[in-house]
Formats: sequence, structure tokens, C-alpha cells
Amino acid sequence: MVLVRDPETDMPHARGVMLGELLKRKGEEGVAVRVMLWDDETSLPFIKNKGVMGVHDEDAFAYFKHTKVICKLCPRLHHKFPTLFAHHQKTITVDARARDSISEREIMSFVGGLDLCDGRYDTERHSLFHTLNTESHCFDFYQTNIAGASLRKGGPREPWHDAHACIVGQAALDVLTNFEQRWNKQCDGSVLVPISSIPNLMHQPFPSSVSNDRNWKVQVFRSIDHVSAIHLARNLRVERSIHEAYVEAIRRAERFIYIENQYFIGGCQLWDEDRHCGCTNLIPIEIALKVVNKIRAKERFAVYILMPMWPEGVPDSEPVQDILHWTRQTMAMMYKLVGEALQESGEPGHPRDYLNFFCLANREEENKGELVPPYSPHPSTQYWNAQKHRRFMVYVHSKLMIVDDAYMLIGSANVNQRSMDGRRDTEIAIGCYQPKNGENTRNPRDILAYRMSLWYEHTGLDEEIFLEPESLACAQRMRLVGEQMWNVYAGEEVVDMEGVHLVNYPLRVTKDGAVEDLVDGGGNFPDTKSPVKGRRSNMLPPIFTT
Repeated sequence: MVLVRDPETDMPHARGVMLGELLKRKGEEGVAVRVMLWDDETSLPFIKNKGVMGVHDEDAFAYFKHTKVICKLCPRLHHKFPTLFAHHQKTITVDARARDSISEREIMSFVGGLDLCDGRYDTERHSLFHTLNTESHCFDFYQTNIAGASLRKGGPREPWHDAHACIVGQAALDVLTNFEQRWNKQCDGSVLVPISSIPNLMHQPFPSSVSNDRNWKVQVFRSIDHVSAIHLARNLRVERSIHEAYVEAIRRAERFIYIENQYFIGGCQLWDEDRHCGCTNLIPIEIALKVVNKIRAKERFAVYILMPMWPEGVPDSEPVQDILHWTRQTMAMMYKLVGEALQESGEPGHPRDYLNFFCLANREEENKGELVPPYSPHPSTQYWNAQKHRRFMVYVHSKLMIVDDAYMLIGSANVNQRSMDGRRDTEIAIGCYQPKNGENTRNPRDILAYRMSLWYEHTGLDEEIFLEPESLACAQRMRLVGEQMWNVYAGEEVVDMEGVHLVNYPLRVTKDGAVEDLVDGGGNFPDTKSPVKGRRSNMLPPIFTT
């Protein structure tokens, strides 16, 4: 895959360079390159089976064979379900030139939601059709939500929205330690290079003498167990520090919570159905109870949750419908608690004055000069409908939470049991804040700027009311934008959304907190026959899809 595709890049020497070739070149230069990939054991190279997840693990292993890059495939070992769970961490660690130094080196790490694989490259425009004959996507057509989709049949491609972080300092070293602990558990530790052998590496601990009010405090969290890593802290067999960090941050929230996540499932203890499915992570319950407590205290609070229209995959498939079912149960539980709190308090208002779910979508009018595919989809299929109406969702893959513009969590963990359990998928995340801003939470600088940039990307707006996200006016404004753009997206007429992607999640919430299907569309996603509320699978066990 090519990382740098922008014709106006500040790194012209990097344009068109393939990631694999870059790693092999660095290996030839004497750099120790160690690559640890999740071994999807459903991918079988001898029958050219790409596996359930299509992660190209076998392709990558073969590509680096007989090179100086040491690539290892690591299955997610589990005593009951050896092929069910994944190594889901996405980290890169390098030695880099230290800031404000010509000769010294420092450890730099990257953590977040981005996988180094096809389909992830995108811009804030999230184009569906216009980039299919450009350097951006002509060799990287990606669409996993439509059966049979290919560049030869044309768009829409699957636009991608994600979040990632670059860190230096002690936390960057902690990310490296996580890699070493996992490598030493499942691979040959003798091929790792001690960081003490790196010339001119900045001494530990990292200096804190640089006085800068933009410095950050960063802590690394994980979901992992003793089967996947050595030397867990406090001799733990299971580490769930990501879940603990989310719960603690929610409990400390004073004004608002903003979440972007690929999934949002949890709190089955309070669902109306399926209470014994095992999806017991507390995040949705904690958010709902935070809102309830604020209503009882007669204080403003707002929650904004951004997620995909549906989880990645063909929307009518068993796994996707099952996940949508769990998602609807989660949302219904939260709105029920908020609705009951409003009724008990006697306060005027609506549950959506406090809690709102959104997704991202795009619609493009035809452009002169765009790709004309040689083949067409079969009429009346989802593919044909999406092409005819020139619309598709933007896939939200971020794993991000911002609290009060003062604290941020960003990493690989989804809001579901697989990511939060510690015994299922392995995950890594960071929690961070700027201590210089601790006494002035109304001016928290960089986190505020990041949220505002995200909201500008999603809404095309930079409004003063966005500086007070807890306010009723802000919640109503965001909901109005979402409603207007949903009407543009779902309407019969092809109208370009012109860079505004935020749409309300397609459901109706009553004043007492009941969740219902939208009347328009028959309860299905546009261009599909797939129910928004999902359906419980008769084949898949809950441990697979929660």
C-alpha cells in the first residue's frame, strides 16, 4: 500500500512509495524491522483463502520472507475459542530525531484505530465516486459492504473516518514495552534489539525540564491477558485498564462527552431482552447514569455519540444484523433511563436534549471526467441502488472519547465486550490531558481544537455555540444539522452533500424514551432491505458479535 498520495504533499520524495518496499529498504540499511501481525487462522494460503477478515496476513508473511524484515504471525490464543478473537492493537514504534536536538534520538510511537491495510486512505471529503480514477483510490478500491463490488463495476467506494495519535516520551516507551511483552510471549525474543544499543538515544527517564504549557500527560491502557503477554502488572492474569479508564473518565465528566466508535454495545444487565448475553461492559450504563444524575441535579449535560450507519459488512448478513440488534438494545436501555429521569424530575425536555447518536454519510452529484466503469451492477440490488442514488455511509472506525474538552482517550478498542473484556481481543489505548489547562477547563486548547476540527469536518460549520457543547442550544443545533442532512441523504433526488457528512442515526425517540423505527424508509437503511434495528441471529453465539 502507498501511504503518501497527496500531489501537494510536503514530502514529495515519499509519494508513491510502497510501505512494504520502505520497510525492506530500511532493513537493508541496517534498521531492525520487526513486524508482528495477527494470524487470522481462517486464512489458508494453500487454498488461497483470504480468511474471514481478509487481513492479508499470509500475503504479508510471504512478502517479507527471505528479507531482512522479520515478520511473525501471532494467533490470538484462547483456551475455549482458538480462532474466534483477534490481536486488535495497531501500534508502530520507531527511534526518531529528538525534538530540539541535532544528534539525540527518542522513542516515538503511534497508537489508534488505523490499520496498515487497504481502504484506509481518505481525506475529509470522503469521496464516493470522484477519486476512483485518481492517485488516491484508483489502485485502492475498497468496499466490503456491497456483495460483488469492484472498481470495474464502479463506486461507491467505502469512505473511511479514523483517529490515530503520535506520542513521544515515557508513554511511547510503554507502547514499545507492550510490543516486547507480546513478542516475547509468542515469538523468539532473541531477535529483538535492546533499545540500549541505539546510538545517542535520549536517556531515561525522559526530561521534564522543558516548560511548555502544551505538554501532555499520557498513560497507556490495555485489554490483554497472560496468554498474549508476559509480565502483566501486579501479576494480573487479565488486564482491563481500557475499560477502567473509560468508566473513570465518564464518572469524572462535568459538562459533556463526545464519542466516536465503530461499535457501541454494552450494559446488557439493564436491557429489556438478552440480559444474559455476556455483554456486561459498563460504558453505556455509566453514560446513561451520568445523564440521569445531571437531570436530577438540574444541571446541563450532553452526550454525542458518532458511529457507523451499520458495522462493516453486507448489511443484511447474519453478523451485521446481530450486531445491530445488540446496538439497538443498548440505545433503548440508555434512552429509557434518560426518559424515566426526565419524567421523575418533572423537568421539561426530551431525551435527545441530552443524548444523541449520529453517523456519517455522503452523496455526490456526477462530475465530468470521473471514472466510467466498463461493467454495471445487477439491477435492483443494493449495489445498483447505491450507484443510482449516488450515496453511501462514511465508515466510522475511530475509537475516541473526549470528556469536557479536558481529557481524551484514543486507541484501538471498540465499545463492545470483545474490546473491553481483556480475555477476548487484545487492545491498546492512551488517555491524555494537558496539566497546564487543568485549572481552566473552559480553555483546554489542543483537545478543544481537535474536537472543533472534527466537528467542522463533519458539519462544515465553525460556530460559537460549539464552544459550549453541554448547552441545550448546541445539542439542538447538532441534531438539526443531522436531521437536515439525513433528509438530503435519504431523499430520492440526488443532491450533493457538499462536504457536510453528519446525519442523525435513523431512529425515532419518543418523549418518554422509547426507541422506534423511522416511519419513512420502512425501518430499513436506504438502498437496502436491511432492518436498522437488526435481528437476533439463530446461528451466531453472542460471544462472537458482542
